[in-house]
Amino acid sequence: MTDAKPNAHTLSGRLLAALWTLRLLAASGGSPPGPEEFLSKKVPKQLLDEELSHLADRLLRARERGGEPWKAAVTVHRELPDLLPPSRLPHDTMSPAEQAAFSAGYAERLAHDRKEFGELLD
Repeated sequence: MTDAKPNAHTLSGRLLAALWTLRLLAASGGSPPGPEEFLSKKVPKQLLDEELSHLADRLLRARERGGEPWKAAVTVHRELPDLLPPSRLPHDTMSPAEQAAFSAGYAERLAHDRKEFGELLD
């Protein structure tokens, strides 16, 4: 990832993308929303709470799949703490600048995971 000290919205976008990667590794099929979907008035905490509530189940499903999907899920799971904002998840409706930061962080992490895990995410 590019910036040395990303803001809370950039980190939150990266976290959501990583959680979507885990979703795809747990069960083949489906596709994550495009980054442009987050260029609207949304609340990061609500977006993330939904995905975080399924984290354990998705890890278990990835483990059941075994092999490369499981190895990739372990890698992504270990990276999650570094994607958490320093204090708390942003819980207010995003301003246009915050939307751009969230969307950019999401797109960046999604591209990173697609490059790293390729066909496992299809």
